[in-house]
Amino acid sequence: MNTQISRFVYVALAILGMQTIEVQAQGITEHIVPILPPGVVFDGEVSPDEYAGAIALDLQYEIQPGTNTPAPYSSKGYVFRTEEALIVGFICQFDPENFRANRGLRDDVWEDDFIGMALDVYGDTRNMVFLGANPYAVQLDIRKNNPATARDDEFDLSYDMNYETKALIGDSVYSVEMVVPFNSIQFGSAPKQRWKFCFFRQTYVQGQQVNVQTYKVDRSNPCNDCLYDHVLILDDIKPSLRRQFIPYVFTATQPGGSAQLKAGGSAFVALSAATSVEAAILPDFSQVEADVAQVTVNSAFALFYPERRPFFIEGSDLLESRLKYAYTRTISQPWALSKINYQSQDLRIYILSGVDQNSPYLVPGENYSSYGSSGSNWSTILRAEHPMKNASSFGVLTTHRMFTQGGYGHTLAADVEYALPGNWRVRGEVARSETLEPESDWIDGGEGFNGHTAALDGERFNGYSGYASLRRNTTHWNTRLDYMVLSPNFQAQMGFEPRNNFRRYELGNSLNFFPNGKMIKRYGMYAEASLYENFEHVVKEKSVQSFAWLQLAGNLTARMFGKYRWEENYLGITYHDLYSLNVGMNWSPSVAFSAEANHLRGRTLAYNESVIRLGWNAETNLNITLQAAGRFKWSHSLNKVSLRELSDPSQFIYNGYLYQTVLNANANQAMGLRLVFQVDNFSEQILFQPLLQYRPSAFGLFYVGGLYNAQGWQAYLKWQQQIG
Repeated sequence: MNTQISRFVYVALAILGMQTIEVQAQGITEHIVPILPPGVVFDGEVSPDEYAGAIALDLQYEIQPGTNTPAPYSSKGYVFRTEEALIVGFICQFDPENFRANRGLRDDVWEDDFIGMALDVYGDTRNMVFLGANPYAVQLDIRKNNPATARDDEFDLSYDMNYETKALIGDSVYSVEMVVPFNSIQFGSAPKQRWKFCFFRQTYVQGQQVNVQTYKVDRSNPCNDCLYDHVLILDDIKPSLRRQFIPYVFTATQPGGSAQLKAGGSAFVALSAATSVEAAILPDFSQVEADVAQVTVNSAFALFYPERRPFFIEGSDLLESRLKYAYTRTISQPWALSKINYQSQDLRIYILSGVDQNSPYLVPGENYSSYGSSGSNWSTILRAEHPMKNASSFGVLTTHRMFTQGGYGHTLAADVEYALPGNWRVRGEVARSETLEPESDWIDGGEGFNGHTAALDGERFNGYSGYASLRRNTTHWNTRLDYMVLSPNFQAQMGFEPRNNFRRYELGNSLNFFPNGKMIKRYGMYAEASLYENFEHVVKEKSVQSFAWLQLAGNLTARMFGKYRWEENYLGITYHDLYSLNVGMNWSPSVAFSAEANHLRGRTLAYNESVIRLGWNAETNLNITLQAAGRFKWSHSLNKVSLRELSDPSQFIYNGYLYQTVLNANANQAMGLRLVFQVDNFSEQILFQPLLQYRPSAFGLFYVGGLYNAQGWQAYLKWQQQIG
């Protein structure tokens, strides 16, 4: 270990050692779930008399912005069961002057008042699902990704699950009923079933968002979901196994071109409560929800877009890792796919395999990445994990891509996450990649690495990567120490790591306070020091950054971010004294209006110009959302970016904007119209996309729409039916 690394570790451990250890005992209450009596009618109306004899819990703790203070409104949840499902009812008081609810489509009302239930069926935080609904019965379902302590992408909003909801709104009380089929959840085949659960609610008090739940939060615990203190006893349940077939028909046409017709489908078959098999033939992976537009004018590396396609969502939480070794969007246009999910108390297995017509081909680099499209290939992902208590686990992952015209990419990875006493957590990952390049013209240009060219000329090489993290939480002080390494030859053909040839060391500390006063609700700050160096020990970046935020009354949050880079080496040249300062705010005072604004100034590099040089950069982001009548949502997004010459600020290196407006009009929670209009000043393109969609269930849909851009018009129609 060199002197620089030794000092880094020594300082980190000294800081960690100064922190006190906090341990809290946790009591668990178990509930035998009563059978649903004949008098309960699934109509959205819930009353204490109707749900007499059910498990009944009050949502008595406010956990945001307060800390375990009394909830501002009364909220109560009830649970019965049948042989096939959980029956859940809620009664919620509200203030009519602060009430927020919309008739949006599924997963489109996260700023509303809503209530729901979280389920941890194995009691170790895997497969964490959160099922809710707003006062109009609009469904909200998300899944917690693994690991439970992930810094990014903690929740998967693309996750959908089959369950039914109905609701009823009164003058100052609304009620929600849910039917959650057992066969929509993988819970293992053991006769003894103990499901940890909680109820949660989001509501508003004088314009301020307030979150309440059934258990006390412990802000010193890095695994909040480990604190669930209520358990459903569901021994010997044997629901009917899930069988689901989803056929589709898709057609598209454009002026002067021939009509396109596609048909195919997918099937889901549960072999047991713990095992499922899925298959897809000629699946249509066109997305109803478009990717968020991103400005790429000064980005040296490929950008990441989240997976939204339904076939890949089931079980995808098992693929989450700090370094992205498996990224299912590398499967682009498959002929056929199959997938197996299995889990018991001690083992989870995920297998995905299929033939893809063409796939993205990414060549990472030290300074920039190259990107192209490959030919047909066979792709496979295999993941096995042993889950343990307190969100701990260890596992292995292997991916394989073999191209029909020659060449392949293999990756083998292992990971471990473990909860230590005193709210410490440790995580580690190691991986090795083996690459044989095809002889092809898929990549145009690119950066050479370790004696190899970026061109696909049949070269063979292997590489390695690793990640280690040590974290410590207390109520107010959190610390993390991270180390990451990617060798120059590392390429995860079915993953997404656009940069390699570096070692990175990071030390970060945050302070958080929760006064919940009349004006100041919460505030905090974060500071981080980082060092990047390549394998030739050239410092690529030496920097510090800080972030501060302040949550005020009236649902207003202000924040400031700053980063200073003493050194940055790009394409062999070292630059000094680069910096950026960003100030921003979020404000949502009422159901009718919300806004987010950010402004950044600084001194940075022009990475993608023919002549690399320093410049003065400025970036302004503005997002405004208007809502009316509980049915209409109109959002506007403007991203204006510029870089000026350092020597003459009147001269622009680049200057442009990206504007997008989206209008949603919804008849109910199943049917809506969406209009998207986008102006990209950088590429001088206009996009217009109307879409009328009907989605009566999680996986059944019908939509008709069109797309206009620089390539012309295209009209399309899709029908997809959920059978079973």
